[in-house]
Amino acid sequence: MKFITLRLSVTNDYLFRSGPAYVLVDTGYREDWGLLRRRLEEAGVSTGDISHLILTHHHDDHVGCIHGLLEANPAIVVVMSAATDALIRVGRNDLTHGGGLINRRVAFLIRFKRFVVAGKTGKEMRKEDDLLFRPYDARPCDAVLPGETRLRDLGIEADGSLVPTPGHTVDAVSLIFDDGDCLVGDAAASMLLFAGTKHCVIFVMDLERYYASWRLLLGRGARRILPAHGMPFAASVLEREMGRNREKDIVRYP
Repeated sequence: MKFITLRLSVTNDYLFRSGPAYVLVDTGYREDWGLLRRRLEEAGVSTGDISHLILTHHHDDHVGCIHGLLEANPAIVVVMSAATDALIRVGRNDLTHGGGLINRRVAFLIRFKRFVVAGKTGKEMRKEDDLLFRPYDARPCDAVLPGETRLRDLGIEADGSLVPTPGHTVDAVSLIFDDGDCLVGDAAASMLLFAGTKHCVIFVMDLERYYASWRLLLGRGARRILPAHGMPFAASVLEREMGRNREKDIVRYP
């Protein structure tokens, strides 16, 4: 499968073809709106070329630009899980199901996130706005999915499925294409490897379910992982890293 990677402040968004149109996966922080528009322009794609927006989960760094996109092109169909539909209405990253940062080194480094985002976007990320985003209510034209769904059943001309992959959040989904490419959102990552993330994303709600989602990806024939954070990597890496992070090392949110 061919993808266009849109590198934002800390998140990778992805574009892929659906006939004459494009499907966008995730949107970045709201502070990324100007950067997202620039990346689309660099790719030769306008907001009018986008037919569907797929959200891998409800977090602020994945849904922040949804309103800007829909103001530019109201015809975009937003695709999300039923669990995302419930959580995105709240306007805040869900912490009611527990979870925390993968280890103490990451907990220290996350303090600098606001400055990284501001440096790359030119927009201040206020401390008091951390984990917040503008709520979104699904429209009648949007696709709210109760479970695994084939892309073609959504009117997307690509061979693959949207599959629940919880663990980072309760609502997380991944796109598993029939050729083995996987757009996983935060179901795996290759960022801050020097800090011992071991291909986990920096925040995990439930480590056991997170690794269960890795096993699901591998069992479904995953060959290449394209994460929202970091560079693509071979799915075989997940087998090597499975279980290397420990529950006892997780730093809980207050």
